Amino acid sequence: MWTHGHTMRVENPAGLASIWRAGFFVRVVGRPNTTNWFHFAVPTPVIVNDKRQMTDSVMLRFRANSTAAAVTNVHVYDGERRIAAHDGLNLSPSAFGFSRFDVPGKPDVLWGVGISIGVRFSGGSDAQNTLEFAAAGCDLTLVETVRLHVKVLTAPTRFTIDQMVAGMRESYEPAGFRVVRASDENLNLPALNVVDVGGCSRGETTEEQRTLFGNRNNVGTNDVVVYFVQATNPPLNGCAAHPDGRPGAVVASGASRWTLGHEVGHVLGLNHVNDNNRLMTGNGTDNITNPPPDLINSEITTMRGSALTVNP
Repeated sequence: MWTHGHTMRVENPAGLASIWRAGFFVRVVGRPNTTNWFHFAVPTPVIVNDKRQMTDSVMLRFRANSTAAAVTNVHVYDGERRIAAHDGLNLSPSAFGFSRFDVPGKPDVLWGVGISIGVRFSGGSDAQNTLEFAAAGCDLTLVETVRLHVKVLTAPTRFTIDQMVAGMRESYEPAGFRVVRASDENLNLPALNVVDVGGCSRGETTEEQRTLFGNRNNVGTNDVVVYFVQATNPPLNGCAAHPDGRPGAVVASGASRWTLGHEVGHVLGLNHVNDNNRLMTGNGTDNITNPPPDLINSEITTMRGSALTVNP
């Protein structure tokens, strides 16, 4: 989304010698040896196709008459919350260009995007202290989201949960799926610490699985729960068989870095494949040969079709 330069608001009008708004840009002339802030409100469609958009980056098109007029700061706000700050800049392009500034973490947009531009005027003449802004904008990203809830009976021993979530993101994000770690909870359920998973077949669960998967505190209907246990019986790195209406998986303490993403892939409808370059290899995720493991287009289509990749 873009807004035209002539919509800009000046924080300290007394710091300007002049401002001229035209159909093609806004021209500002600063007083010598002053700083100021200019503000752009970007029209922001927050919800598209029932999904909340994410802030990817913001952009500016502007030019300076000399290096004495410069952009020194670019701050990004979502409502009253500052979500990015690029400071210590010294930008004085002589022609209209395209400057992009990332928003770390690509946070959800909640209230609307504002871009605040810090400027410096250090020239001795009006010509030296002239800046012209043609447009300001924001790139918004609309992706599928997996909301993941972590329930811990026994913490994993080979890789931390943080490492497993990071590994999951390495495979999911290039495929267009964001992984949100929505909550963490420790469960004191010693009788289920070695959980019976039977044949670990989709649509078939044991009494122990049904009991364990009943623990869904603070979990939405379309959210996925992963239970970290000491072990499964029979011994597996993980198992994604789950009761109807309780989407989730179990991951054993000795699991690999890729087990979490693999098991959630099953929950999203993916099957095993005979390819150790892929996340869904049926040969064990310890045997993945080209990390991060891949998700192919047909798998991505299946995941997008799952009700569990809808961002509420």
